[in-house]
Amino acid sequence: MQEAFLLGLSMAILGAISSLIGGILGSIFNFKSNNMISFLYEITAGIMTGIVCFEMLPESFEMANILYSLLGIFIGIILICILDLLIQKINKKNKKSKIIALVVILSMAFHNAIEGLAIGSSFVFSISLGTSVLLGMFLHDIPEGMVVGITSKVEGKSRKRIIIESSMVGACVGIGTFIGGYLGKINDIYISISISIAAGAMLYLIACELIPESKEKSKNKIIYLSYVIGIILGALISKI
Repeated sequence: MQEAFLLGLSMAILGAISSLIGGILGSIFNFKSNNMISFLYEITAGIMTGIVCFEMLPESFEMANILYSLLGIFIGIILICILDLLIQKINKKNKKSKIIALVVILSMAFHNAIEGLAIGSSFVFSISLGTSVLLGMFLHDIPEGMVVGITSKVEGKSRKRIIIESSMVGACVGIGTFIGGYLGKINDIYISISISIAAGAMLYLIACELIPESKEKSKNKIIYLSYVIGIILGALISKI
């Protein structure tokens, strides 16, 4: 129990640091035009697409029967859809960018918690495997922190608040690490479903929030190509 707690606490600190780096990088952009906002939404959507398609879903497919993955994707989409509708209903007077930022933060936090499960389980299996998984998490949490930073910056939040929010999102990895370390080798089916739920949530966010909002901000098709650049970046990140 104590070892699992210390491991979870350590991962929470490291996750917060890596997401904080990304959040700071994302917050330095200046948003003086709709074209810039559209560009950042497109590249953010692309990075998320790359991470989902080249990392999360392949891992989910390998761990268990593909039907479990499909079930998880469906659950993730439904959950975020319901959450999105509730947020819009509660925040009718708020700008669309505020709703997007909140949904991004929640989905990224959930994703990081799922990552933590893999880290905790890996450390139970062996120190070397846990260390390699941890290194990959640290590196690719930086662009995920940028996603949070960019969407929060578009909303108009201060850099101080962006730093706090991105750190909290990264720290969520500690929750999953504690659970994974405490329970030991968690059933692959549960991990597979959990990963695919997070993937489904992110896919909904991409298709129903980021890309439509980008198209409203700008009609420049050259800017839309940044989505492809984002996918390539996401694919590269998933190979780290």
